[in-house]
Amino acid sequence: MLKRAITATMVISALMLGILLNTTTPATAGPVGILAFFVFLYLSALGVLAFLFRGISVVLPKIPFFWTKKHPNEGLPLRRSYYYASIVAAAPVMLVAMHSVGDVGPYQVLLVVLFVSIGWVYIANRTA
Repeated sequence: MLKRAITATMVISALMLGILLNTTTPATAGPVGILAFFVFLYLSALGVLAFLFRGISVVLPKIPFFWTKKHPNEGLPLRRSYYYASIVAAAPVMLVAMHSVGDVGPYQVLLVVLFVSIGWVYIANRTA
């Protein structure tokens, strides 16, 4: 059920993002259009990253170099990969938002990486 919900949300938000980008400009979209852009960007990235993390966790233990007894062969459950993706999907949204109000330098990127790292540690501790 979660797989279907993530897939449907990802496809619908990607389509809506495409429609939004092709039919309006930031000046004509207004605040609601800009908010919709960020929401659709987040939901699209969330779906792609959730399936990407799940796929990597399934493929990586099958490579002999990475194979150990500590890595389960079934990979990361989709629910946990969704949790991790929810933090990482916020990074591009934050970077685009910071770029829209000013310049994005190494300090700002470092802060976003720090946020994502803290989020990953928190999720790892709460779901373990």
